[in-house]
Amino acid sequence: MTIDELSRKAVILYGYIQGSGGGALDEWQMRDKTGLSHGTICAARKELVDAGLLTLGKDGRRTIYILTSQSDRSADTQPEPEEMTETAPAEPAARVKRTAHVDVPPPPAPKAVRMKKAATPAVQAVSEAVMPRVAGEFNSFDEWLSTLTMELGGCVNVSESLITPHEYIVCSDEYDMEDRYTVTENEDGSIEAR
Repeated sequence: MTIDELSRKAVILYGYIQGSGGGALDEWQMRDKTGLSHGTICAARKELVDAGLLTLGKDGRRTIYILTSQSDRSADTQPEPEEMTETAPAEPAARVKRTAHVDVPPPPAPKAVRMKKAATPAVQAVSEAVMPRVAGEFNSFDEWLSTLTMELGGCVNVSESLITPHEYIVCSDEYDMEDRYTVTENEDGSIEAR
């Protein structure tokens, strides 16, 4: 897949990642600079991984963006030095004449693996992981929140839905995902999260 076949959101995200050179990028800066929402960034990132243009890695808890292809650089915009004719230094780059065109096959699709712990702090390739569901009966709401934090990583945001009663939205920075739970109080004062 080439950059021309991607959706608008994927092209915007790819341009930002490419412009910043990849590496450990903060999502809040991505949202600020691209105007994309969290969900749109997740969908665009998945599209770029599926297209083989991007590989995701982890350095501790930070997501690392690794560009795997430069296929968006067409031969017309980035000619190789041996493909250019000699021009006077004062001439603009638009007057450089092409003499040959070479097609380079795309790189093989990256193989992504989710790893639990590494012996070294090296960057590991990961796939989009599915966030585990923390449901069941708990002694209190605070116990459920503590269990969420232990299961989903240190930074978990829980907010009550403004639309559906007894519904809570749980966002995890570790998984870069959100999930919805229905939390009801039992007769004995315990709660049930579904």
